[in-house]
Amino acid sequence: MSKFSLPKDDDPKVDQEALREFASGAKNHRTKQEPPSWEKHDPEDIPRHNVSVRLNDYQLEMLRYLAKQADTSQQKILKKILIPAIEVQVEDQKIT
Repeated sequence: MSKFSLPKDDDPKVDQEALREFASGAKNHRTKQEPPSWEKHDPEDIPRHNVSVRLNDYQLEMLRYLAKQADTSQQKILKKILIPAIEVQVEDQKIT
């Protein structure tokens, strides 16, 4: 044992639950000076990116049904549903 070590009796006691709570809050913490990365982009800009969504046969048939009923593309149906859902998720993640 090194002569510079502290005895075990002097080790500070750590509340593990409080530590977990602190760490989870720190992970999601954003300061007012640190804007979200998407704010530098125009939400009305023309889409330029594609994202693959993996669906099973059941889900794909439902999507096809919705597109046929609305007489529009499957892509437009997904966008109409996903964009508002993504915005809700982002709002739910914000810390007030």
